[in-house]
Amino acid sequence: MSIIDKVGALLPWRGQRRLAPPARDDGQFLLDDFDRWLQRLVDEPGRSGFGRALAADVRESDDAVTVTVEVPGIDRDHLDLRVTPEGLTIRGETRHETEDTRDDYRVVQSRYGSFVRTVPLPPGLDLEGAEARVKDGMLTVRFPKVDARPGMRRVPIKA
Repeated sequence: MSIIDKVGALLPWRGQRRLAPPARDDGQFLLDDFDRWLQRLVDEPGRSGFGRALAADVRESDDAVTVTVEVPGIDRDHLDLRVTPEGLTIRGETRHETEDTRDDYRVVQSRYGSFVRTVPLPPGLDLEGAEARVKDGMLTVRFPKVDARPGMRRVPIKA
């Protein structure tokens, strides 16, 4: 199996296009398919294989919205949480360095990784009353709900 066949097998839409008569040669089709495949890697980083997107669980109860995100190996000092108009933005980084020195050699290994994830939030939350905790590799952020929107009040209906 050639490299072109292997790459072609990764591109699911290639077989569908073969039904129409080709307007260009197969080499140009391969370049177009490869460009679209690379664009998907950039547009969908969580599915690309270059890194995984953090899974976020958003739960809503009667009195609060709770966002839970897995952050294994990252302590709270390396996390940054901000509420933006787009939602809750979580930034983090991890650095790990090990050193092994023996009589005749020295080995140093380093790992570094960073991530950013924005989780959309519904309206009607008390952003000032938010609480965040990290325990056992799980980040939990709780936003209490506000009873009414600012500037709004309930109008009673009389019988």
